[in-house]
Amino acid sequence: MKCYVRKTLEKDLGHLEENLRDADVAELDAQSGLTPRTALRTVIMLSRRCMTVCGPDGTPIGIYGVNDTRVNGLGCVWMMATPDLITHQRQFIRECREELANVTNGYKCAFNYTDARNTVHHRWLKWCGFTFIKEHKNYGRNQESFYEFVKIL
Repeated sequence: MKCYVRKTLEKDLGHLEENLRDADVAELDAQSGLTPRTALRTVIMLSRRCMTVCGPDGTPIGIYGVNDTRVNGLGCVWMMATPDLITHQRQFIRECREELANVTNGYKCAFNYTDARNTVHHRWLKWCGFTFIKEHKNYGRNQESFYEFVKIL
């Protein structure tokens, strides 16, 4: 059976917040100090488009979206996942570029920052066509190294 993507529902958040990858939890803490619960509830409130990746049984295994910024046409993309996403990584990799294009439709450019330690994200972002443009050595709450990435859409 295949995993699938659908619009995020409030009921998705409980499972996701309790099961996020350790690297995602560490990135949230380093960047903002937000708990997974607070971060997930905040991003779905701010997101113009928020999608959930579900396993074949309907269990949420990832969430992603894009938030508006104060600059017209510039979107802030983000993603968080549970370790279960790795089980469906081939399908996810095959379909993620199209899904990313759908969620960023209407934006001219998308960007964000990623923890320098989060190498799984780095590989995925490069696969999706993002370019790493700058290292910020003292970024976020913990003054960790983060990479700024961008994609012209």
